[in-house]
Amino acid sequence: MRCYKCNSVLSETNFCNSCGTDVTLYKKIVKMSNTYYNMGLAKARVRDLSGAADLLRRSVRIDKRNINARNLLGLVYFEMGECVAAFAEWVISKNIKPEKNVADSYLKAVQSNPNKLNLMNQSIKKYNIALDAANQGSTDMAIIQLKKILNMNPNFLKAQQLLALLYMKNDEYDRALKILKKAILIDVNNTLTLRYMDEINKKKQEKAKAKNSKKPAKTVAELNERDELSGNDVIIPKNSYRDVNYGLITFINIVIGIIIGAAMVFFIVTPAKQSDVNKEYKDKINSYQDSVAMLNISVSELERQVEALKTEKAQLEASLQDASNQKVDTAVYDMLTDATNKYFANDIIGCADALYTVDTAKLTSEPMLAMYNSLKGVSFEQAGEHYNNLAYQAFNSSDYATAIPAFEKAVVYTPDNVGLWYNMGKCYKAQNGGANNEKSIACFDKVIELAPGSEYAGWATHQKN
Repeated sequence: MRCYKCNSVLSETNFCNSCGTDVTLYKKIVKMSNTYYNMGLAKARVRDLSGAADLLRRSVRIDKRNINARNLLGLVYFEMGECVAAFAEWVISKNIKPEKNVADSYLKAVQSNPNKLNLMNQSIKKYNIALDAANQGSTDMAIIQLKKILNMNPNFLKAQQLLALLYMKNDEYDRALKILKKAILIDVNNTLTLRYMDEINKKKQEKAKAKNSKKPAKTVAELNERDELSGNDVIIPKNSYRDVNYGLITFINIVIGIIIGAAMVFFIVTPAKQSDVNKEYKDKINSYQDSVAMLNISVSELERQVEALKTEKAQLEASLQDASNQKVDTAVYDMLTDATNKYFANDIIGCADALYTVDTAKLTSEPMLAMYNSLKGVSFEQAGEHYNNLAYQAFNSSDYATAIPAFEKAVVYTPDNVGLWYNMGKCYKAQNGGANNEKSIACFDKVIELAPGSEYAGWATHQKN
C-alpha cells in the first residue's frame, strides 16, 4: 500500500514515514475497497454477475483508484453484453494507471476485431429500436428485433429479459421460460430474471388449477353403470337360434359382389386423377393460408391478447418503464466511440473536437458521463493550447476569420486561461476596426473576473477604455 500524497510505501504505523501524513482512515478505506473487490471476485467466479457488479461498484465508489476492481467490473459488464459500460470502466482505469494495466489489452482485443465491435454497436441500436417498438405497443416488431440482437450478441442480458417479458405479455410462457433459462446461465442470481421465472410458474399453476376445476362431473347414468365383470361371474347368453333362409343369403351375396366389383373398377380407373386434383387443391389452400398469415393478424387473437393483458397491464408497464430508463442515446454513443478511437490513435485534438459536439445534457447514463469526463480530462487542455497557438498566429497575421473560431474553441477547452481571454478580446476589437463591441468587452470583463489585480486585469481595463 502506498501513501496517497507522496506515493511512498506505507509501513504498519498509522502515518507515512516519508511525509508524515496520517493514513489511518486511508488504510481503512483501501481495506474496505479490497474487501468488496474480493467478495465481487468470488461472486463473479460462480457467475453471479449482477451480485458481483453491485459489490465491485461499491469497491470503486470507495476507492476510485482500485484498478483491479475497476477492470473486473468492466469484464462483468462485457460478459452481460453491456459494452458501453465496460469500455467506460477500462478507459477510466487506463487514465488512472497508463502503464502496465491489463485494461489496455482488453481495449486492444476488442478494437482489433472491427466486425465484433460493429456488431456490438448494431446490437445497441437495435435494442433501442425494439424498446421503442415495445413502448408503442408493436410487440411483434420488438420481438423480431430482439431475436436479431441475440443472434449478434447472445450474452446481451437486457435483450433476453425484454424478449422474455414480451413473450409473457403474449401469454407465451413456454417461450419466455426458454429465454430466461438461457439468461440464468449468464447470470445465475439475477433478481429480475428470477422474478420473471417465478411469475411464469405462478401463471402456470393458476392455469393448471383452472383446468382441473373445469372437469365435468359424472352423470347419473355413469354413476349407475355396473362394475366390470370378474373372472368368477357367469354369463348366460340369450338363445339366438332361428331357421336359416338360404335363398335370401344367396341374393345378398350377389348384391354385395356387384357393389364390390363396381367399387374396384372405380378406384382402379380414377385414383391417379383424383390424387392430382387433391394435391392441387391442397397446394392452393396452403398458399392461401401462408398469404393470410403474412399479411393479416387475426382479430380474434388480438381480442384474446387484450383480454389477457388487462390483469397484467400495470406490472408490465412498470417493467417496460424500468427498461426505458436504461436506454442509450445512440448519437451520443457514436460520438463517444469516435472520440475514444481517436484518443487511442493518438489524435488528441480530434478526440477533443469529437467531444466538443457532444450534448452533455444527453449524458444521462453514469458510464457514458464517466467516459466523457475521462476523455475530456486527457484531451481538452492539450487541444486548448493547440487552438490558442493557432488563433494567436492568425491574429498576428490579421486573419480574423481564422483566429476568432480558434479562440472560441480554445476558451471552451481551457476556460481559465486569462491570456487567452485577453487576446480574444483584442481580436474582436481589431476585427471591429479598433472599437470595442459587446464581445470584446465581455472578454475583457472575463479577464478582470478571473485575475483581479493582475497585469492582465490592468491591460484589460485599459483596452475597455
